[in-house]
Amino acid sequence: MSLTWMNNGFISKDLYAPFVLEKDSDYIDDLKKKYKIVLQQAESAGSDDESLKILKKFRNKILEALKCYYKADIEKCNTIIRNLIKDVGEDPFAVNTLDKSYAFSGGAGTEIQLFRCRMGNPSNAYVAKDLLHLPQKLRAKSGNYRFSIPGNPSLYLANSSYGCWIETGFPAENEFNVSPVLMDGTQKILNLAVSIKDFHALNNFEEDRVHCWLKLYMLTVATSYRIKEAGRTFKSEYIISQSIMMACKRLGYDGVAYYSKRVNDEIFARCAINLALFVDYEGEYSKIVEHMKMDDAFNFGLYKQLCASLRYKDYELRSTRTGFITNIGTYDRQYPYTETEFFDFDKFLFTSWRDKPNGKGKNQIPWGVAVD
Repeated sequence: MSLTWMNNGFISKDLYAPFVLEKDSDYIDDLKKKYKIVLQQAESAGSDDESLKILKKFRNKILEALKCYYKADIEKCNTIIRNLIKDVGEDPFAVNTLDKSYAFSGGAGTEIQLFRCRMGNPSNAYVAKDLLHLPQKLRAKSGNYRFSIPGNPSLYLANSSYGCWIETGFPAENEFNVSPVLMDGTQKILNLAVSIKDFHALNNFEEDRVHCWLKLYMLTVATSYRIKEAGRTFKSEYIISQSIMMACKRLGYDGVAYYSKRVNDEIFARCAINLALFVDYEGEYSKIVEHMKMDDAFNFGLYKQLCASLRYKDYELRSTRTGFITNIGTYDRQYPYTETEFFDFDKFLFTSWRDKPNGKGKNQIPWGVAVD
């Protein structure tokens, strides 16, 4: 059965994420408004009964989970979200290995290219180990982030250097150090890179796929907020995402893919897709490091001082080999990612890694980042 009602006016500008608020206290009321719009749009578009049932269930359960958290019943909050993740099921659109994830399209068999950054002066000369997640002896320094909690960090990666740059608050060029990363693709990933503007993976609106998408979308709405209020220790917009992280770990998933919430609009996030890989310490590091390759970091400011013959290298990047428009910016000022210095920097990082002498090239080194 084909659920083509989604093409009958379901999309609304009021649901264009990310959602930006001034105050933390505005989060719950605004989320209720967003869910009300989703239901209204679905009903006016002629939704089938099962789809409406799914939307109402996920709305009610997510709001109940938030209410439980605010009353310090965190265990019940986490249980509710874990049951919703179970309800999403194992549809390959929702849960898949990284090499097949719908979040990171780009062609079967192509390299799974990601990036990791660290702030600091170029003189620090960060090696690959320096860009891994916090070692266990430093876990006390782990903070409160979208898909990690204090004491339980995640390894955050992006599909471009630009994604790293915006996620770290637009640092100065001479403070921005980036390492190219390859993953072996075996990680089991939950796909929250879902947008109301993108129905490309719905298999001509096949019923089961649409129902899966709706479940993911309701979770995505709750995790797509950016709140400007400064000086906060507690962040309401992280409640559901952190519960999702804990649920995924319990269910044996390795990470979550999601659009950056620092873009102006998710339509400009095709080159700002994040991957949060969960850290389970075995010794000082997680087994994640055994399934990746990473080069030493290179400073963006230093890169821009190189002659053009050294900077402009050709390399096929997965991030722009998707069939989608990969613009960045805003609706009024949007530019192809392929026409930016970040794109050239991405290619430079991979070509300079590939061409390293003495057996240090990306194709010569074994899987696993050296931590000794």
